[in-house]
Formats: sequence, C-alpha cells, structure tokens
Amino acid sequence: MPRTTTTAALTCAALLTAAATACGPGSTDAAPEPSSSAPAHDPLAGRDPAAVLRAAYEETERAESKTAVISRRIGAREITAKLTFEGDGSCFGEVKVNRHGTGEILVNDAKVSLRGDADFLQDQFRDLPAKSADTEDGWIDLRPGDPSVAHLLTLCKDGSPARAFPAERTGLHRGPDTYLNTRPVAVLLSKGPDGTEITDHVYLDGKPYLLAHWENGRNPASVEYKNVQQAG
Repeated sequence: MPRTTTTAALTCAALLTAAATACGPGSTDAAPEPSSSAPAHDPLAGRDPAAVLRAAYEETERAESKTAVISRRIGAREITAKLTFEGDGSCFGEVKVNRHGTGEILVNDAKVSLRGDADFLQDQFRDLPAKSADTEDGWIDLRPGDPSVAHLLTLCKDGSPARAFPAERTGLHRGPDTYLNTRPVAVLLSKGPDGTEITDHVYLDGKPYLLAHWENGRNPASVEYKNVQQAG
C-alpha cells in the first residue's frame, strides 16, 4: 500500500473497528454466544470436519479484506492488535503492548512502517539508540528482515490462517455448536504438533470461514475475525 494512502487506510481501519460496519455475512463485534435456538438442519451432517476446517482456512485467507483482533504473548511482550488485512498481503492498524504504549503499523513485502508514543518506541527498539522519525508525520520505515520488527511480522502472520495455524492436527473433533444470529457456528477442537490445545469457530452459513481461533499453549494466542468481505 503506498505511503500516500497509509493515513486514509488506518483511519478506515479505526472506523471499521469502532463502528463494526457489516461488510460480509459473518460480521460481528464479538465471538458468538452459545444458544439453544439450533436450526433443524445440521450443515456439517455427513461432512468431514477436517475438510470443513481446511476450507474455512482457505476462504478466510482468500477474503478480499478482513479485520482481525489479535492477542498474543511474544517473548516478554503481551500484545493486542486490531489489524486490517487486504488482498495485496498488507496489514495495517493499531498495536498495544501491555504497559508499554500504543502504536500504528503498516506491513507489506517491501517494508515495515511504524509510529507510536514514547513508551511504544522505547519498547520497540529496546537498548538500541533512540530512533528519530524518518518523516514529518512520525513514521519510521524499516526492512522486514530487521530483527527489531520480528514480533510485528508475527502479528501480521497471525491474521493469515494459511500461514499461521498448525497444519498437523491430532484428535480433531466437534464440540457443541454455538450460534450467531440463529446461524450455526461449528466449534472444532484439536491439538497442534506440540500438544497445544486449539479451538476454531467456523461459520457455516454458505461458504465456511473462520470467526475465531484460539491456541492454549506455552504462548497463548487468539484471533477473532470481523468485517470479513469474501472474495467472489
């Protein structure tokens, strides 16, 4: 995404997060709550849960745009981010590091741009010499290969399920469904290669796609998708 569109893009992402404008059939402000109003027809009847989960990952990856609320522990950092992902592979939005400030990031294949308050920048660059802003609007540009931005790249990877989530699963099984606006949401439980307990919420109205993903392991992580605009 060109620098000239960064401010507008981040503003759009903030508005999407604040207003939760519905962009797709599964738009929601929170993970679905359990409900007793189950539909008579079971969309998963006769279907392989593993195949449904793979299809959900693929559809979510293919989405033209989506916003994800990501929480993750990376090393000593506890981070929450609200990022928007677009079909060109870029991600942008707000990042909060617990007790260490708030910033904004824009990540694409060519560079990582960031800006933030003093605490965020101090945490970002740790013991390195203080960084000065590269531009008048406060943005600092770094190479994706710079070790100091590795945790920011991890956040963007978290929003791309085809790259982020473990492919090797054991014990994949279906838990009790939840429902979103009376529509079924399958709860699929499994374990990753290292024994991490994984929970996926898959929206089943039409093409399946992910509403949420949780990993309960050494480094807990969660991703909740909002404003998913599916590809045609």
